[in-house]
Order: sequence, then structure tokens, then C-alpha cells
Amino acid sequence: LALMHLHAARLDAREDAAGGLLLLEEQDRTRWDRRAIGEGLAWLAASAEGTAFSRYHAEAGIAAEHALAPSFAATRWDRVAGLYAMLERQAPSMLHRLNRAVAVAEWQGPAAGLALLDGQVPPTWLAGSYLWQAVLGDLHARGGDGEAARRHQAAALEAAPSPAIRALMAR
Repeated sequence: LALMHLHAARLDAREDAAGGLLLLEEQDRTRWDRRAIGEGLAWLAASAEGTAFSRYHAEAGIAAEHALAPSFAATRWDRVAGLYAMLERQAPSMLHRLNRAVAVAEWQGPAAGLALLDGQVPPTWLAGSYLWQAVLGDLHARGGDGEAARRHQAAALEAAPSPAIRALMAR
């Protein structure tokens, strides 16, 4: 329930006025539903009273860090990265590793994010997805490797599964 409330709190801010998708850093946080955030935080606190730890605790913790940050830049990226590491241990997935690389890149720079992915072989479904390619494109661009960035960005654009995601990738 914590995870659902925390994600639902941002739904209205995930699109611009024309219906285009917005990245987390582009979202107007004043449009986030503070009541839903409070409800999510209350459920997260209640879930912490037990002795069990599941992937949903880690995922809700990540969502809570985003919901509590006053801005994208002020996000506690070290905590987000740590929660993704916990999530990876609880539910191993290259998608979780990819998300941790994004958090580490925000915290420690693009080279640190790329280092987490170096030598990793994602499953076919992820390697060919726009997600994998977009993250690599962004990290290489921010790290100054224009050639690798363009290659991954083109692959992300090609793999985009919908017009809305393709428009986001093109932007």
C-alpha cells in the first residue's frame, strides 16, 4: 500500500499539458498529491514495525525518498542507491542494477554509474529495450563520450515501444 500511494501521488505530474511524458526531474512537484504521499509514508512506517523485509519495503523506500525530496537535485541519491542495492539483494534483477546505476550517477557522477554496468550482461529483453539504451546514452553523454552516447540514444529511439516514449527519447 505504501508503494501504491507513493507512486499514485505523482501520476498527475508525469505528463505535460499536451500529454507528453515528463522525466522525474521535469515534474512540477507542486502537482504531487501530498495527501497520498502522507498516506504512503504512514503505510511505510507501519510496515517497518514487522520483522520481515521484502522487495516492496525497498521499492517503497525509494519512492519515499523521491516524494520527500524538495527537488530533483536535493534528492538523497546516496539513500536511493543504497535502497536499490538492498532491492538487488532481495530480488536480483539487471533492471534494479540499471536503476541503481542511475542513482549512483546522480550521487557520484556518470563514471560511477557506468562502472556499475561495466561488464554486466543484461538479459536479452533488457539489452534491447529503450530503458537500457537510454540510460547508457545519458550516462555516456554526461561523461563526455559523444560517440557512445549517440549510438545508445539511437538504439533507445529505435526500441521505443510507443509514440509517447519515442517523443521523450527524441527530446
